[in-house]
Formats: sequence, structure tokens, C-alpha cells
Amino acid sequence: MASTTPGLKKVGAFWHYSLMVSGKRIHGSTRATDLGTARRILEDKRRELLDGTLLRSNKTISAKDLIEEWFKVNEATFSHGHLVSAECALRLWVIPIIGTLPVSQVTTQAVLELRKAILREGRSPTYANNILRTLKAIFNHGVKLRYLNSLPFDVPRLRVQKKPRAIVPSAMMGTFLETVDRSARNPQIPVLIRVMVGLGLRESEALRMRREWFDPHRRVYQVGKSKSKTTRTIPVPDWLWDSIHAMPLNQSEWVFPAADGAPHRPQFCKKALQRVCKDLGIGNVTAHRLRATFCSNHAEAGTPLTELQGMCGHASVETTIIYVETSLEAKRKAQDALSKKLGFS
Repeated sequence: MASTTPGLKKVGAFWHYSLMVSGKRIHGSTRATDLGTARRILEDKRRELLDGTLLRSNKTISAKDLIEEWFKVNEATFSHGHLVSAECALRLWVIPIIGTLPVSQVTTQAVLELRKAILREGRSPTYANNILRTLKAIFNHGVKLRYLNSLPFDVPRLRVQKKPRAIVPSAMMGTFLETVDRSARNPQIPVLIRVMVGLGLRESEALRMRREWFDPHRRVYQVGKSKSKTTRTIPVPDWLWDSIHAMPLNQSEWVFPAADGAPHRPQFCKKALQRVCKDLGIGNVTAHRLRATFCSNHAEAGTPLTELQGMCGHASVETTIIYVETSLEAKRKAQDALSKKLGFS
């Protein structure tokens, strides 16, 4: 049935409206069965949408206001640790320098001055890049909310020289785990470290390991909650299976419960790892570098990158490659193999 009023069309018993506001089509039901009521609802809806759009587009807020709004929106999305780290960096650097500026006046020059101030105080290029990446996400949020028509600055990332990062070499793994066993003050720590080394789990995934996610028939562990919001199934080697299931049973759903019954907090293994690394002189192997150790040792053993990608839960194999650190011993073997092929040895 044709509408007698532009923007209205009768569908079944009710009149439906359709409006174009700021390049977007908005439509829905008026829930009215008579044309007169539908016309009044149509005009009210048009006025409401136009007023809301104009108020939002004309509203001037400061960079500090936008930062605070971004934190409120994302407090349930990002981890507590990530938000605390971002809040600290923004409070120390961004808010004092550009916080009072209206968002439309945060120009490329202003952000370059911000970055210069960060580097002048001795902070690393990586640290500056991370702050600017967060700032870009915040201002893109402002674009979505129509505080801005587009991102008001364009600052390229600083190029950073990649340095070798510490892992536990495969040849040292036995010594490493023995040292962990001797130095750990909590009996859960040696098993937890073995879980990160043997399954490549993120620290948060290992701390929140559940007994119900083990399949004893297939000897696999299914990561039920991960950073990528997807599940993945990882075969558990016998040496690790026996270590995990030798732990005392408890009433908690977690494999590694704290005294209050909840999972341990982040950095639970930090001090133990620092003591072991100092004793062995292997650099700063953090909980996250244990995940890189898993990737690097698998790559050295010849595991295809696609299989390694699946076990790590990476969306892209390029991400998996970042975690692979080639050891000096692996490079030496590659050189020896090529020398032999060329007939030099």
C-alpha cells in the first residue's frame, strides 16, 4: 500500500517510518495503526534524531573528556591490567600536555610535540609508539561518536630496531625446570610454569585453567576462554599431563586456585622467574616469554607454522612468526648443514 505521507508506509496493521539523517537511513515501526498518530510520531522522531545529531556534532569536548569517556566504554572490554597501564601512561603524558585542548585542536603538530616530550625524558620509542597507538584508538572512538569528522592527526610510528628477546633454549630446559623446582616457594609455580612452557598458554589462560576442560580420553586441553574469544584444543604431552594431575585435588573449579579460591593474580610467577633467570644468566624470561619459548622450541623441532598457529590461537601466521626466536645453536646447525651440502665439510 502506497504511503500518503513521505517517510511513512503501512506494513500489516502498523505504520512504519523511514528517515535519512546525516547520510544514514533510520527506520522502524511507529506502533500506530492510524495515519494521524503515525504522522505525529514521524515528526517527533525526525526532530529527536536531528536534535541529537546536531547536539553531538556541535558539542565541544576536551581531549581529557574524550579519554575519560573512552575508559568508561571499554572498562568491560579490556583486561584490568591493560586499562591500568593505559590510564597511567595517559595520565603521566597525554593529559598534562594536550588534555585541555578541544579534540578538534589536537593536531599532528601537537601530537608530535607530545611524542618529543616522551622521548626527551628518556622513554623508549616503543613506549612512545604504544602511547600514540592508544591515543589514536581514543580519537577514532571520538569520530564514531561524531565529536570529530575524522582523525585530526597523522603521526607515523617510530621505527624500532628489533633486538633478540630472552627465551629458554631447548638445551637448557631441563636445567631451567630443575632450578624452578628448587627456588619456587609455592608448590603450584613449578607446574604452572611447565603449563606455559608445554602448552604455550598466555599467563591469563594458564592461571584460569579449569579441570573440566581436560579430556582424559584424548589427552587434550581445550582453552575455553582466551584473548581471541575462540576455543582451541591442544594435545597435552605425557610429561605435562602427569605433572598437572599429580597436583592435590581441591574443591575449586580452577587447577591453580589462590587461598581465597579465585585464580591467582597476574604476575604470580614473576619473582620466581626473576630468581631463576638471575641464577642461570638467561636474561629476562617473563611469563609471556615462556609462550615465545614454546613457539621457538617447536619451530626448532620442525613443527609447521600452521600447526603452531593453531595451538597458540593466533588469527594470523604472521603473529606466530613474531614469537619465534631462532637460537644460536639452531643457526649453527643450519650453517653446518649448508656447508655439508656445498661440499665444504
